[in-house]
This record gives sequence, structure tokens and C-alpha cells, in this order.
Amino acid sequence: MNHIWDPENVANKPRPKLVSIGSISAASLLINGFDDQGENITAIVPTTDTGSSTGIIRNKFSMPAPGDVGAVLVAMGSNEGERAVLKKLFEYRLKPGQFLELNNMALGNLLLAALVDMLGSFSEAVKMAGRMLGIKGKVLPVTTANTDIKAVLGNDKEVRGEEEIRRLEKPPIKKLFLERNSVELGEGVDEAVMNADIITIGPGCLYTSIIACLIVPGLTEILKKTKAKIVYCCNNTVTPGQTDGFTVFDHVELITQYLGNVCPDYVLVNNKRPRPDMKEAYCKDKVYPILPACYEAEKIREMGSIPILKDLIEEDWPGKRSLHKLDTIRHDPRKVRDVLMAIYEERL
Repeated sequence: MNHIWDPENVANKPRPKLVSIGSISAASLLINGFDDQGENITAIVPTTDTGSSTGIIRNKFSMPAPGDVGAVLVAMGSNEGERAVLKKLFEYRLKPGQFLELNNMALGNLLLAALVDMLGSFSEAVKMAGRMLGIKGKVLPVTTANTDIKAVLGNDKEVRGEEEIRRLEKPPIKKLFLERNSVELGEGVDEAVMNADIITIGPGCLYTSIIACLIVPGLTEILKKTKAKIVYCCNNTVTPGQTDGFTVFDHVELITQYLGNVCPDYVLVNNKRPRPDMKEAYCKDKVYPILPACYEAEKIREMGSIPILKDLIEEDWPGKRSLHKLDTIRHDPRKVRDVLMAIYEERL
């Protein structure tokens, strides 16, 4: 798989139906890499976040977490005219001190909560927000159940909620599961997975974004049935509080476990060492780069996946971004697009 996708050579071929599983890190790779094919992109997004703004909404409105869904809706939204302003409105955060209970509240979360109240359904609220923002693809909550994730830690203590599970300097995570057993897949998830050509899993927070989706009952069963090629896109760095000390193979092994011990078809791994200034910027936050050891590609192959090791880190790095959560060394969407299109051509 050494060739690079050339849009002129596939102009008359069908365009792939693409599905991402994970939060904004996973969805944005497809949104930005395939910006000319927005109608063919579906993002399956977790709804168990308990972070600051989202946590307030969940407590006040008793609804699934809107934060990750809102972020993906904005990323998919149109940049034309008034919709560009609406995107900024969704992202706007109320300033500290103005409203004590709404300190740093993302306005998009409040708008989604209002739509849920008006329409009586989280799924319908997400659809309406998508129409308002002019998205071409689909954003699907992995579940619309108002539930939390729980984890068993290395000391056998059980903790509840996304914030506690990603807390720094706690024992490692042994097992992740949902608080409630009676949880159903979100509307449209089954159809999207079964009709996809390529499904990407990750990148993103391994436990709180990706595995939080995979543990929703029914998703792994559908992934086993689909004819789509499943591509796990491994993180470029560890995530403090979740994957401290993890190797590339540790990531792949854990994803395989939560896929019901079925390996992804492909494992996409960056093998380019980041520049010293990039590495130093993130190491201050204990966000350390991970690169594949010489033996790991063979171990991945022995598991039953095809490893693809390439330079995947972003070009024109703008410096460490000031985000609500920790920034990381990102994938370059165009580089990932080249690999996914090569996989798609082979599938054809």
C-alpha cells in the first residue's frame, strides 16, 4: 500500500461511505481530510462525558452528555454566511463571573439542552442542530441513554464518571463498563455501520472517548457483521490519566479486547519522530510521544491486523493549543486520507 491517492484517478469511482467512532479527534480526521465528501461522513460520538460544562447540563437537565456531540456538529457545520456565525455561537463560552452556575458554559450545550426540551428527544435535538448548522454528514450519539461510565482500577477500587476515570496520578484502569445495563444503541448507528465502506476507530482518549463507545451494547456485534474495513488509528501520544506508559501494541491489544477479541482489519501508526520543540512542548503536560518499536508491527500482524506505519503527524504545527482539555500531537488529515483511500481502492 505504497501508492498515494490521486483524486483525478478516482473521479468517476464511487466515493467511500466513512464512519468514525470516537469524539472530535476521530471525527475531525474525516471531516478535514475529506472536506469535499461531507455527505458521506458519519460520526458516532460518545455521550458519557461529565466534564465541567457538560456536567452542569447533565445535572440540570437529566440528559446525555452534549459536549462531544456539539463539538462534532460544529466541526461538520457550514462556514457560509450566517451559519458560520452560528458555529461560533455554539462554541461561545460564558465568561467567568457573569453567571456563577454557568461559569465557562459552552453555549452550544445550552442550545442542545433547549432543543431536547422543545423536541422531547436527544436524537431529534441533534438532528435539528445539524440542520441549523448546515452539516452535510451525520452526527449520531452512540446512545441516548443518560448513563455514566465506570471503571475498576488497579487497586480494585471502582470509580464512576468520566472526570474521575481520567483523573491524573490514580492507579491504572483495569476495566471499563457502563453504569446501566439497559442501554440501547442510538438511532441510525446500526445502519451507518452496516452501510459503511471504511470505519475508523480513534484517535482520541482511549477509555473515555473510544472504549466508551465500544462498550455500548450492540456496537461490537454490528462491527463483527459489517463488510466495512475497520481501521484503528493509534494515538501519537499517551493520554495522562488513561494510557500512561502505554506502547503502540498496548493500545492495539486493548482495542482488540473491547472489540470482542476481534482484531481491526488495519492498524494505522505514526512512525515519524516529532521535532524536538514539538516534543518538548507536550512533555511539560506529560503527553509523551509513542513510536512503534521494531518488533511491534510483527506482533500486530500476528494478531491478525495489517499494520500501516507511516509519517502521519500534522504538518505546519501551530504550537501547542490552549484547549479546554489537554492538547496532543495530532494526525495530519490529508496523510490519513491518502491511507484510507488506498485501503478503499484495494477494497474495490
